[in-house]
Amino acid sequence: MSYPIIDVDPALAKDLEQLGSKPKFWYVEGDRRWLFKEARANTGEDWAEKVAAELAKLIGVNAAEVDLAVCQHRRGTASPSFLDHRAGDVLIHGNELLGGLVVGYERDKRFHQSDHTLENIRGAMIRALPPQGVAEALCTLASYAVLDALVGNTDRHHENWGLIVRTSDGDLRVAPSFDHASSLGRELTDDARRRWLAAGQVGQYAEMGHGGIYWSANDRRGANPIDLVRLAATRYHDYFAPALRRAADLDLRAVRAILANVPAERISEPAIDFAHHFIEYALTELKSVTP
Repeated sequence: MSYPIIDVDPALAKDLEQLGSKPKFWYVEGDRRWLFKEARANTGEDWAEKVAAELAKLIGVNAAEVDLAVCQHRRGTASPSFLDHRAGDVLIHGNELLGGLVVGYERDKRFHQSDHTLENIRGAMIRALPPQGVAEALCTLASYAVLDALVGNTDRHHENWGLIVRTSDGDLRVAPSFDHASSLGRELTDDARRRWLAAGQVGQYAEMGHGGIYWSANDRRGANPIDLVRLAATRYHDYFAPALRRAADLDLRAVRAILANVPAERISEPAIDFAHHFIEYALTELKSVTP
């Protein structure tokens, strides 16, 4: 059964979302706030976001809900807010956390922020959270990195993760994973996908991308999402092991079903084949480092 496509009424728009580079706005439907994000022209950002969210469910990653959507003939996605504003929930983005807890961290540096490393993220969690909550938080964040590797998400910059603070009682928890549109070759044309598939080089494509998390502050570019997990699986074994074990159990038939459920008007057959081969390759690589 195909995933539904929500028709968003622009009259419900409440305010523009300031973060990010794509047109987006918050709207209220029923008793929930939703975020509509428009997919850029000639990309598969909408279906990539949906597929990543469905894969997250399969491997036990806490991720934002995503529905395919349309607003005035503009393709996109709609996601309900994961914040309970009535309880005083506030999202603190990664750049705010790192800027306040890592000496010299430039929180406003959007691109080439080489201080956005796993070690600095770990240090920020140790400083921000009570001791009994650190390990769970780091395991959760590690699971987001595993999801990124599985779909090739290259947009895990320091505004694309964070902590939720409940101001009514001071409770802190890791926010669900969100913003996975830069995944699965969503920018490729179908002709390009066919060339990668015909050459048997989808794996090579998967190893080319550079993400928003750096392995070392001395690196010129962010680590490839798959390579980041390869490196982290040893140094941060206890945090990455649970998510890697869950990912290793992923059934590729379930992956194919997710892709098949995306309406044909949103995804082409070459895009389905490319995404499936990408995930298959990434899964093989993740299994090779699974403890």
